[in-house]
Amino acid sequence: MTDPTPRPWLVTRRAMLQAAGAGTLLAWALPARGYGSAVGDQDMLIAYLGLDPDGTVVVTTPDAEIGQGIYTTHALLIAEELGAAWDRVRVQFSGAGEIYRNPQKNLQATGRSMGTSGYFRVLREVGAMARGQLCEAAAARWQVPADECDTREHQVVHAASNRALDFAELIEAAVRIAPPSEVTLRRPEDYRYIGRSAPRLEIPLHASGRSQFTVDIQLPGMKVATLQACPVFGGRLGHFDAAEAEGMPGVHSVHGLDDAVAVVADSYWEALQALRKVRIAWDEGDGATFASEEHAEVLRTLLADDHAEVRVGVSAGEPDRRLAAAQQRLEGRYEVPYLAHATMEPMSCIARVADGQCDLWSGTQGPMHARDTAAARAGLAPEQVTVHRTFSGGGFGRRWQRDFIDRAVDVATRVPGVPVKLIWSREEDIRRDWYRPAYACSFAASVSPETGIRALQVRLAGAGLFELNRPGQFAPQPDPSVMSGFRNHPYRIEHLHVDWRPIRTPIPIGVWRAVGNSQNGFFLESIIDELAHAAGQDPYAFRRDLIDDPRRRKVLVAAAEAGDWGEPLPEGHGRGIAFMESYGSIVAQVAEVSVRDRRIRLERITCAIDCGTAVHPDNVKAQMEGGIVFGLTAMMYGAIDIEQGRVRQGNFSDYPLLTLRDMPSRIDTVIIDSGEQMGGVGEPGLPPAAPAVTNAIFAACGERIRALPLARQGWRLA
Repeated sequence: MTDPTPRPWLVTRRAMLQAAGAGTLLAWALPARGYGSAVGDQDMLIAYLGLDPDGTVVVTTPDAEIGQGIYTTHALLIAEELGAAWDRVRVQFSGAGEIYRNPQKNLQATGRSMGTSGYFRVLREVGAMARGQLCEAAAARWQVPADECDTREHQVVHAASNRALDFAELIEAAVRIAPPSEVTLRRPEDYRYIGRSAPRLEIPLHASGRSQFTVDIQLPGMKVATLQACPVFGGRLGHFDAAEAEGMPGVHSVHGLDDAVAVVADSYWEALQALRKVRIAWDEGDGATFASEEHAEVLRTLLADDHAEVRVGVSAGEPDRRLAAAQQRLEGRYEVPYLAHATMEPMSCIARVADGQCDLWSGTQGPMHARDTAAARAGLAPEQVTVHRTFSGGGFGRRWQRDFIDRAVDVATRVPGVPVKLIWSREEDIRRDWYRPAYACSFAASVSPETGIRALQVRLAGAGLFELNRPGQFAPQPDPSVMSGFRNHPYRIEHLHVDWRPIRTPIPIGVWRAVGNSQNGFFLESIIDELAHAAGQDPYAFRRDLIDDPRRRKVLVAAAEAGDWGEPLPEGHGRGIAFMESYGSIVAQVAEVSVRDRRIRLERITCAIDCGTAVHPDNVKAQMEGGIVFGLTAMMYGAIDIEQGRVRQGNFSDYPLLTLRDMPSRIDTVIIDSGEQMGGVGEPGLPPAAPAVTNAIFAACGERIRALPLARQGWRLA
């Protein structure tokens, strides 16, 4: 059995000092839970950094590792300032605590692509504080000024006397020294790790099977549970008959929850087989009348309804008057469906409720969120809940939701004292997701070859993500998720109007990778492409001439040049371009495709990104590639269909992902290190992917794609 709990190499400062006096265990401190405590220099050092007796640096990351590489990046930031040797650094996950709040969000949560930028200064200061203590300890031994000492490759060095001491030799003395109240961070020209691609620390763990996901955890006496929730959103459990299931081998118990039935057994397979024998009657409620096809028609109607509720997000100039007087008026409508997250690891959580305490094991994206919801479900105070975090097999926003935490705690409270590992089936995971909302967009525009876009009017219709439970919260302004990409567009458009027509549905919606930028990138960049062709302009030159900001233009130009824009192509080939700024990063992509008989071959995608500072360039490239694949999957296949309130899809057989054979032959990434304020990389690569490809399809065959996914319209990948 592998013990998932934190190792006792990190102890409280008091205990550590006692141990140091006895010549035993040495370290900085145990990561503090930090409930209600002030965050000072000592607290930060305690929370984020420790040293093993052999000098190994132990970095505590407050974020979830969901494939975005934060496990390595956070360690890299501390190692840079500490002067650590990379092969003597390892990482552990934090619990939940106020001290782990991301300064940019004031929340401990993984998302919005702020894992690096949010902790960039915090973690560097932690490393610099520890460096100061080690240098003080070495200086005292050598009888030299501490400011003459520095750290390099896990040693404190005194260049003037050519002396050096390993970190391990200094821990006992260093821990007795208070951290410096002020630190000097290393200059960019002195960086050894930042801006370079150190080997990823988590990849060897994954490759060797040593990394622990929630499903890997084994605890003494643990049971495994699975469940079936009401197939209709908003429905409840009526009654159930579990007589046959309860007599099956390995079954511990069967439980009715508010809207689900759960079976607890010795193994997942036994629980799943027993669940299939439970006879369940549901109270389906009003949600049973919902159908996604009818919903799409409602969205189309909203766009044309002059009496619908309208909230204006962008208003500049006089687009109505300009459009009324336009000699050439261009109009169109775009649509996208509901999308599931489809993480490779379905939802899972281990909960144990005993003796007034609750322990959780999960790869949650919101540990404080999970802690507080578990406390509420178990009737406990937050300080009575301990969160143990694991690796996550994908997140994309899905593991921010708390339903899988709620249900694990609900089951655990019914079998007190027993740790219960709740695992959702793939079908349950897809049919009970928090989906990206379906949206429709219409536009009316006027262009000319001389002046570019004369006027543009855009209407959006769909559900507001942040107003899901509090309708009208932001009125008269739009829900903030709705205007992503439109409020910060790069183009010079003097006469522009963008509004939103809200709608409420029983379908749960949630944050999905790139959130509103994901659909708005497709809408806006497709519209811009249409306007370029209507004006008789080259789509790249049209965009370039409408972008006044030099930084943004540089990214567009870099993508076009690296993507060989303007070079001759064979017949049936086409290039498309798209631009999107999101999460503080600027991304442009050029796609090259070949088209024949509605079969598409993705020949090449070239991506340029300016994220300010590329802390780990290889990871930036990996995230661009991952975002592109995620975006192309949605473009090609992604659609959740709902009939009578039930999701029709249930597995990868009917909700397919892009496979290796479908991938572009090449994905090239150009990183522009501007030194500007740092942006994110986990999400910004996704929004331009679909419009770059659909614009390329138009260039290749003249057919404009206005609805996704492509597979629904008879397109296939060659």
